[in-house]
Order: sequence, then structure tokens, then C-alpha cells
Amino acid sequence: MSAFVANGPRSGQSYFDKVWARRTIKELPGASALLFVDRVVLYEILGARATLTIDERFGGRLYDRSRILAVTDHIAPAKDTDSAIQAHTLRKWAKRNDVRMFDIGDGGICHVVVGERGYVVPGSVVCCSDSHTCTLGAFGAIALGVGTTTLTGAMLSEAIVVQKPRIMEVRVTGLLTAPATAKDLALYVANRIGFRGGVGYMLEYTGEAIHALTMDQRLTLCNMAVEAGATSGIIAPDATTYDYLRVAAVEVPADSHFSADSDAYYDAVLVIDANDVAPMISWGTNPGESVPITGSVPIDADRSSLEYMGLAPGEKLHGLEIDQAFIGSCTNSRLSDLRAAAAVLLGRRVQVPTIVTPGSERVRRAAEAEGLHVIFQDAGALWTHATCGACCGLSMGVLAPEMRCASSSNRNFPGRMGEGGRVHLASPEVVAASAILGRLATSADLPALTVAS
Repeated sequence: MSAFVANGPRSGQSYFDKVWARRTIKELPGASALLFVDRVVLYEILGARATLTIDERFGGRLYDRSRILAVTDHIAPAKDTDSAIQAHTLRKWAKRNDVRMFDIGDGGICHVVVGERGYVVPGSVVCCSDSHTCTLGAFGAIALGVGTTTLTGAMLSEAIVVQKPRIMEVRVTGLLTAPATAKDLALYVANRIGFRGGVGYMLEYTGEAIHALTMDQRLTLCNMAVEAGATSGIIAPDATTYDYLRVAAVEVPADSHFSADSDAYYDAVLVIDANDVAPMISWGTNPGESVPITGSVPIDADRSSLEYMGLAPGEKLHGLEIDQAFIGSCTNSRLSDLRAAAAVLLGRRVQVPTIVTPGSERVRRAAEAEGLHVIFQDAGALWTHATCGACCGLSMGVLAPEMRCASSSNRNFPGRMGEGGRVHLASPEVVAASAILGRLATSADLPALTVAS
């Protein structure tokens, strides 16, 4: 069972409290602080705007260009003149200012690239003008999606003014067991907290189940903290974190080895039993509107969500016909996600248009080295280069009105993947099984493969 519980008489510091204190330059009125920023990340849409402001209003001044990264990912390559201008603007600015640029062919989704290339370490602060920057909290960093004005200020001063969020402990006991995945846990958390239930909070994930997760799985979980309305998500580093960074040849600061106090105080505590988590599917127009795939649309479901999604109260989701499938996004596009999808697709064929998009060029090359791209293409799926792709409804898989798509992405509000498109969020395994059958399904629904003698 899962439930909000009393925190009790505690006075210790959470992990987030400790990072906040270490990165605070100055306390400000209203529970705000001036925080030092270790890493600023730009992408071509909103990042390009910030660079124009820097040049036009501040004479091109930068505090420390070595701390800035630029990435083209949302519409890469550009699909029209406007998107080409955005990418070209960022590209020229990065070259002129000697800023590290991850461009077409050597980049991918910023939240994937920044982590895999070792640009985020425990105890640091990273900001980007994209709400899913929270992904990087998996490294034990305060990872913030900020507005363009704040992003500009970070490049000018290497600091930002932030109101300290309240802290919600999301304690997950036990262990996740197959077929449940980290994506299912993320949807379960969003369902329990509610789409706006986390507003004003930092989600600090704790418990045995969290520390049993791989880094890829932690990134998936933190990625969707914002989908419960939270400021961000964070996981205290442990051996798994440090091993990942060591393999990536990242030098971790000696003073980053700390954790929450045993009597840490949290403003709210949600306890979840990992055994309660099953393969999930979203039915509505936000990730919190999710249920186990074997379940039904709630009887008291929001009417506007039902109308948009073309569903009725009590309707079964398992078996609902789909028109497209998408495996990718900053939530589920890492090598382990692609391996999981390939394991389902191996030896089978998809019945609906299916797009598989790796999160970075490094992921793409690693997947191809294992032959995963052959499995996807033999199944009839489209294997693409690394990009945000279909997730944000800007290119590479835009939905037509009333098209229904099973997607491993993170967001399903009206029009997210195309005007009138209906998005059902799920794990890569569920999306792959659904693509094969042309309806919402799990791998348990697939007929056994016949092996030729």
C-alpha cells in the first residue's frame, strides 16, 4: 500500500537541504537564496533567445563559458526555416564564444547527453530552460528547469535566485519486480501525488527500492518529478552513482560524499510499497491520470480528459486499439530502454507505425553495436537518429487529430504530440507489445514465438 504518513519529531537535514546549504551564496528574504550554478545548459529553441539577450543587452558578457553547454535536440535536424534559424543562431553563438556544442551527429537529447558525458556530479546545481532538467537529479544534483530570463542571468553571473521548495520524501520500500519498471513507478508516483500535488516541493526519493535502481532507471524516475508538479526530483548518491561516474571518467569532488541525516525532516512523506507497482498506462491528459494497464478508466474520471481522449468511465484500457507507437524521449531512450524494447520485438512484426529514437548518438552507436537497430527494423519499426523527435509534437511523428499513440515519453496533455492526438504513456516494454498487437498490451499478451526446426 502507499500512503502519506506523519514525519514525526525530526530535526535532521535531508540530502537536498545539505546540497542547498553548500550551494547557497546568500540567503534572501522570503525563503529564497542566491544559488551558485555549476552548469548551464542551452537548447536551440529557448537557449537561442537567451544568447540574443546576452549579445544585445549585455555586450556578449559571460561569467564562465566553460560551465555552459549548448545542444540541438528538440527539432534536429531543423524541419523548417524558423527551426533552422534557432539552431543556426545557437550554433554561431557557441562557436563565437568557445562554448561546448553538441550538434547534429554528436549530440542527442540534452538531458541524456549532459549526464552521459559527465557534466553533472553529486552536490552540484544545473539549470536549463526545459522542465525535464529534473532528470539530472538522479546524480544527486539540484537540477532546475528555469525560464529564459533566469537562464540568461545564470550565464551572466553563474548564480540564480530561487525560492527554496518544501521537501517531500518519496520513500519506496521493498523492490520492484518484473514486469514493473522504473517508468511504471514514475507513473504510480504521479498518480499518488496528483498532477499538481507536488507544486512547491522537491521530491527526494529514498528507500530500498530506489537504491536498487540502476542509473538509467533513476534518470527515468527523476525525469517525471515535474509531471507531479514538483520543482524537481533528487536521489542521494551511492555506490551506483559513483561507479557510473567512474566508468565515465568523471572526477567527483571529494566533498560530495554525504547523505541525508537518519532523522531528516521532510515537509511531507509518501511511502510506497514497490510490490504494489504494476505495468501502468495513462488514460487521461496528464501523467497522474494513470492506472495499471489491466485496470479501467476511473468512474469519477475528469470529464474534459475523457472527452479529449475519446473514452468513457469504467472503460477497459487493455486491448484499446492504437494508431502509432513511439519509443524514445528523455524518459526512456537510453541503452537499457532500447534493449528492453528489442527483447519484446525480437522475431515479431509491428502492426502500427512505430518510431524508435535513441536519446543520444552515443546510445545509438552502442545500440547498433549490439544489433538492436536490426531487431527494430526487422520488426518494421523506424530507427532514427538521436533527437527529442515525436515526444514534443514538433517533428518526426506528429499525430493527426484523434490518432491514438502508445508512447514511452513523459507528457500527454492535449496537443502534446500533435493537435488532437491522444497519447497513452507507458514503459518501452508495454509500448513495444502494443505496437506488435496494435492495441494496448503487455508482453504477456504476445503469443509464443514458433521456432523453426
